[in-house]
Amino acid sequence: MEKRKWLWKKKPSERGGGETESSGSISSHSERFSDDQDALKASPKDDSQSPEVTSKIATGGDEEVNDSIKCLTEKLSAALVNVSQKDDLVKQHSKVAEEAVAGWEKAENELVAVKKQLDAATQTKSQLEDRVSHLDGALKECVRQLRQARDEQEEKIREAVVSRTKEWETDKSELENQLFQLKTELKAAAAAKSESPARVDPDLFRRLEYLEQENETLRLELLSQSEELEVRTIERELSTQAAEMASKQHLESIKKVAKLEAECRRLKALASRSSSSLNDHHKTSAASSVYLESLTDSHSDSGDRLNGLISELDEFKNNRTAGNRNVPVAAPAVEIDLMDDFLEMERLAALPENEMESSNHVESVVKQSTDHEENLLRDELEIAIRQAAEFEGKLNELQEVKDELERSLENTRADKAEVEETLERMIQEKAAFEESLERTIQEKFQAESNLAEMESEKAETETALTTSRCENKALQSRLMEVQLKLEEVQSQLSLAKESKQEIESQLVNLEAESRTLSAQVSTLEAELEKERATSAEFSIKYQYLEEEISRKKEELEIQQHSMNMNSAPKIKQEDLALAAGKLADCQKTILSLGKQLKSLATLEDFLIDASSIPEITAVGASSLAAAPRGSSSEGGGVLWNLHSNETYSPRIDLSPARAIAVEISKHERNSPPSCSSSSTSSAVVASMHSSSDKNRNGFAKFFSRSKNGIQLEL
Repeated sequence: MEKRKWLWKKKPSERGGGETESSGSISSHSERFSDDQDALKASPKDDSQSPEVTSKIATGGDEEVNDSIKCLTEKLSAALVNVSQKDDLVKQHSKVAEEAVAGWEKAENELVAVKKQLDAATQTKSQLEDRVSHLDGALKECVRQLRQARDEQEEKIREAVVSRTKEWETDKSELENQLFQLKTELKAAAAAKSESPARVDPDLFRRLEYLEQENETLRLELLSQSEELEVRTIERELSTQAAEMASKQHLESIKKVAKLEAECRRLKALASRSSSSLNDHHKTSAASSVYLESLTDSHSDSGDRLNGLISELDEFKNNRTAGNRNVPVAAPAVEIDLMDDFLEMERLAALPENEMESSNHVESVVKQSTDHEENLLRDELEIAIRQAAEFEGKLNELQEVKDELERSLENTRADKAEVEETLERMIQEKAAFEESLERTIQEKFQAESNLAEMESEKAETETALTTSRCENKALQSRLMEVQLKLEEVQSQLSLAKESKQEIESQLVNLEAESRTLSAQVSTLEAELEKERATSAEFSIKYQYLEEEISRKKEELEIQQHSMNMNSAPKIKQEDLALAAGKLADCQKTILSLGKQLKSLATLEDFLIDASSIPEITAVGASSLAAAPRGSSSEGGGVLWNLHSNETYSPRIDLSPARAIAVEISKHERNSPPSCSSSSTSSAVVASMHSSSDKNRNGFAKFFSRSKNGIQLEL
């Protein structure tokens, strides 16, 4: 009993071994007990059947009988005790087995429940993936709209720059025309200088110098504005490059995310197939985490690049603003110089009145001497006064032009300020959009991290079934948080309808392309029908060949009949049967040739290629058409005939059939009557094997190129 109790304290594996040993001992004891009972049953039969044995027992004495009965009773009692003990063991084993089955059923039920929970988690994960894909589409749509808005703003800036440049060019042309007019007037004044007094010359020179200085200042302003335009174009190009780099990196990150999702799906499939292999699942989760780390590193590198580009743009803007600050310092000095020159010109314009008074005084003094000179001087003075008045009017006009130019400069400066404000707005909008993109990317990474955590929790549920419910609740809470975040972004899904319309338009275009392809397919079917017509021509030629073969058969039969007439006593019924067999073999060869011709008719692609070979010239085609039907090539090949549809059909030589007939006739003539059947049959079989070998070599040996064209060799 101690041994039996100890068996229940053992491990299940050791206990199983003990149980098998105990069951073996039970079976051995039962066998022994059955043998003893058989012996007891057999003993009375022996007593009844053999009287000699009973007599010996009676003579042996009753003591031996009593001893044997005692032994048997002891054995029976021991056997009954063993049987009762073994029955108890069997009952205990059955109870243990029932408990094990119940525990197994409970474990299976728990596994089913856990699998259901895992299926629910996978469904929620698939829904999350769908929503993430929708979010990616919305992000792409936002990026597209941002690019479109940026392109529109760039177009507006370009149009404004072009319009301003055109206005500046028109102003420049007008100023050049005015300068040209002033130069012509100066030349006229220089021509009149010799006649006019020397008092007018300094005023004109001063005015000319003033105009030249003003022209130089205008040129300097134009150069500065052109440099500013170049700087703005460079800034715009840098901003576009930065945006393109950001978009490219975003697309690369999206591709990497798609790869990661595909890998996650593959890992899900592996997990569903082999749920027992937990170590492999841990390895795959570690690999996916490494992949996520590499993806985050790439995003951080892209962010560093964008920050570097933004810092370069800020430095460039600071340098430009510093240059603009230095330029206005010089501009007021130039304006002060211009005002001084203007005051000096007004002072000089006031001088001719004093000179006129002095000249009048001189004329009053000189009037007594020369009236004629007085009239001349009066005329000259009037001319000078008129010229001075004209110059004053021109100066007024130039002053107005100068005012207009100053106004235009102020307008350009105001436009410049507006353009700078618009650029600053664009930069601010760009920064805001980048921030929004970063937020969305962070949310996406958070969702991915949540998905990774969900997978890790799934592995934990497989390892520890007791903690699966708590982990599933945590997953559901996290999923609810992600759903709330996704519901905030669902407002942007309305923009995806436009992309859907574009896709529908693309589908319409694809349908049109499919229609064109169906038209092309119909044309190809027409070409196939043409090729089938050519195959029909091949079949007609095959019938013609069969007729020729039948004609040759008839000739062979006539020859055999003539030979039979010459050697009638030697021919027997066996030879006739052999000849019939040979004819059947010939018919089989003819059928094999017909099959080969039919297979040749199906080679439509080869015929198309043969029709496009450049080596088939017009001379070769004409020679092929002029050749007779019975002629063959030098190598025993088959020439190609040119049809009306520019395809080629083989002209088959009947030399194999003729060779078979000649061999049959030779063997019949040379062989004696006794061995004629065997020799002829062997020759025919050899020829048939050779023809079958030729047929088996394929279609590659049938065609060969020559100077005249393509030939079919059998």
